[in-house]
Amino acid sequence: MSFTPFNPNSARAKAGLKFQDEVLKKLQSSFPEIQFEMTWDFFKNQNPDLTNRELAIIEKQEGDITYVLSDQRHFIECCFAMGKNVSRLCEMKRRSFVGHNKWYCYGFAHSKDIIFIPSLVWKNYTGHIEKADRSCRMVPLKNIKSINAGCIGITDYWQKAHGGAK
Repeated sequence: MSFTPFNPNSARAKAGLKFQDEVLKKLQSSFPEIQFEMTWDFFKNQNPDLTNRELAIIEKQEGDITYVLSDQRHFIECCFAMGKNVSRLCEMKRRSFVGHNKWYCYGFAHSKDIIFIPSLVWKNYTGHIEKADRSCRMVPLKNIKSINAGCIGITDYWQKAHGGAK
């Protein structure tokens, strides 16, 4: 698979953005007392002079959704698997989106499952998967769904990430 730049009009990008919006809405409705927002919007509000390119770079490091709980900022990176067997994982994202307060959130075109995985675990695990090319690794869906550190759904994520705190 050769490198292809991000195309916001592609079916993959549109499905990913739709999934990201769905996750944001589910978090907001599940925990209405917490202010969840798109990371892009958070950083743009902090510094209105940031360009779209600068915001895109920040998003690679900080993910798609952010919120504060117990005086700590948290980040969620939404990934939407279009294929039936594998999902493409951006290498730059894999190397940049890492921290105790960062989680991946996977959605799937062929199921309603939502799987959350701690970023530190995911970086280590995916480091053992050979690169497909300079830009990505192809991760088997069965591995995303069966990783021990993962959790299924927003309630399970909240319990594991925050011990059920609100």
